[in-house]
Amino acid sequence: MLVLFQRETCPDCKPVRELLTKLQISYLNINVPKPREERHELIRTTGSKFIPALVDGATVIPGKLRENADIIAYLKERFGDPDEVAPRADTAVDTQPEPVA
Repeated sequence: MLVLFQRETCPDCKPVRELLTKLQISYLNINVPKPREERHELIRTTGSKFIPALVDGATVIPGKLRENADIIAYLKERFGDPDEVAPRADTAVDTQPEPVA
């Protein structure tokens, strides 16, 4: 199961939560304290004191100061981009019946 280290008020965490919801991915949400020096589990697990941070089994994406691009890219690569719309197969096909003579 995915583990997301985050804070509800973190503006960089919100897009990650929203993407996980769009992808319908279950994850464990770990809210960390605001003071960075008190984020012991986060630091022990990821080696970083910044959020958001994601753990997916052996894959650890540590947080970076004011950034979530690595996590967003990882999720889209692993699970697909929910915003990509596949072209419709019927757009080039004429579905009108031919007139009968």
